[in-house]
Amino acid sequence: MIKIERVLVPVDGSDSSRNAAKYATHLLNVRNPVLYLLHVYEPINMTIGGDEAAMLRAEEQAKSMAMLEDYKKMLEPCGMRIELIAREGRPGYDILDVQEEYDCDLIVIGSRGLSALEGVIMGSVVTHVLQGAQCPVLVTRNLRHKYLQGACGI
Repeated sequence: MIKIERVLVPVDGSDSSRNAAKYATHLLNVRNPVLYLLHVYEPINMTIGGDEAAMLRAEEQAKSMAMLEDYKKMLEPCGMRIELIAREGRPGYDILDVQEEYDCDLIVIGSRGLSALEGVIMGSVVTHVLQGAQCPVLVTRNLRHKYLQGACGI
């Protein structure tokens, strides 16, 4: 049997990412599992500098950590170690960097289901992660309630 010990769940505050985080708790089947919750926020515009840029970064970091804390509270009943990671950058790249940095066994990511045209125009974080990940990737999309039954945080 495959042992999944470290799972990375990128989150963005959407219902899709909340459900992906809940579903990920079903997959951890070892004694001391670790669930890494990651939020990547947009970089501060390069035309802003100095104290203003530092203040904006601190605000974005605080918003990210507040959102991650909400996820952590939702999942704490699961009884696993949950680590929170907030990064400034481009989501697809940072997800892959964190996966490698923390040696994650699996990435569980929610897909909001952009149309094919929107994906081409806007780019797709999920597609980028699927193409570059060095571990299995589970993409959840429009999970029905039956898949979330018994999941922690419901």
